[in-house]
Amino acid sequence: MNKVALITGTTSGIGYALCERLAKEKTDLVLVSRNEEKLLKQQEHLEHGFGVKVWTILQDLEAPDASKNVYEELCKLNVNVDYLIQNAGFDQSGKFIGTDIKKELGMIQLHTVFVTELTKLILPDMVARKSGKILFVGSTASYIPCPQSAVYSATKSYVLFFSKALRVELKGTGVTATALCPGATRTNFAETADLLGAPVFSRFVMEPEKVADAGYRSMMKGKAKHIPGMYNKLLVFSSRVFPAAVVDHFSAKAFAKRT
Repeated sequence: MNKVALITGTTSGIGYALCERLAKEKTDLVLVSRNEEKLLKQQEHLEHGFGVKVWTILQDLEAPDASKNVYEELCKLNVNVDYLIQNAGFDQSGKFIGTDIKKELGMIQLHTVFVTELTKLILPDMVARKSGKILFVGSTASYIPCPQSAVYSATKSYVLFFSKALRVELKGTGVTATALCPGATRTNFAETADLLGAPVFSRFVMEPEKVADAGYRSMMKGKAKHIPGMYNKLLVFSSRVFPAAVVDHFSAKAFAKRT
């Protein structure tokens, strides 16, 4: 029987590319997103194009009961999740004093509460089977505080540290946790976050397929973390060796929108 992957945030960007990467390996898929039209089109594309079984779960992942609803739907499908990929996420740029608190609370709910709760629900079955892999999609912002994206970088820092700590706890269980921390990627993320004019999205922007491939390979190898792209690796490394004031200065410039 094929392995089964549950992926959140599948209808565009890195999530979409991850679905295709897994489907190429004959992995059946459970797609979780809130856009029904896009979900059904993606389901048809993957089933017809790759010959895998695809289920869909329609859910707004910012809702307080999202993780419970997803898990209940998963139980109805009666499938075991071999790979849990926590990919869904978004940003809202701007100085914190002027940004929309509702969007930021939604971001916190999605990046931290939902990720934690869904992992809590699915992990016990993996441990019981002594087999499973979890991929958390973080960001280079997991390592660097980002002015103009303060809440985003804070929540992605949570994702990274949660993944790293969970990995240690899972040693010897047969289950691994991997954090994928990409930098700027050519998706609709920047447009949604109102960051299209920011320097961070003007150079060294990676294609989602390359990021997805790197994430897939890292997950399958059970690596602790992976930062795709040499520029992104250097960016994170420099944040550790340069003084905090220098890092803060360049981070602020990188995320500043051009007017």
